[in-house]
Amino acid sequence: MKETVFKTKKIDKTFLSLYLGLFVFLFGTAFYTYFQEKDARVFLPMGIICSIILLLTLAGNFWLKIIVRDQHLIVHLFFDIFKTDIRNIKTIRKGETMWSGFHKYGTTTKGLIVFSKFKNDLYISPENEELFYRKILEINPDVVIEKV
Repeated sequence: MKETVFKTKKIDKTFLSLYLGLFVFLFGTAFYTYFQEKDARVFLPMGIICSIILLLTLAGNFWLKIIVRDQHLIVHLFFDIFKTDIRNIKTIRKGETMWSGFHKYGTTTKGLIVFSKFKNDLYISPENEELFYRKILEINPDVVIEKV
């Protein structure tokens, strides 16, 4: 069977607000500590944390892919970070928040929760949801699509 690759949706305002709030908090904490201690080394941990967050954000936005290959659903970021058999998927729920699911690889707040028989719920946000549904239903027509 042919492999189908889905890009994730671009980061939405909620995620950007969370990242911005975290950056402001880290910078504020670093500046407060700097003015208390007069030691520029306080910026090093903040810089490392911000760099890691920025790298993960860019990676999720540009390189995170959702792949339907043979009978498997795969989340790929440089390497396969999640893999499940599509025949084990019971339900796909549309419109869930990013706070749902056990494995969270979505980049927006209104993504999909993929429920399987083994309780390893997956939160994703493919750009083309309708094509994603069709590919999953071709392999497992018993999957129930729910809209919240």
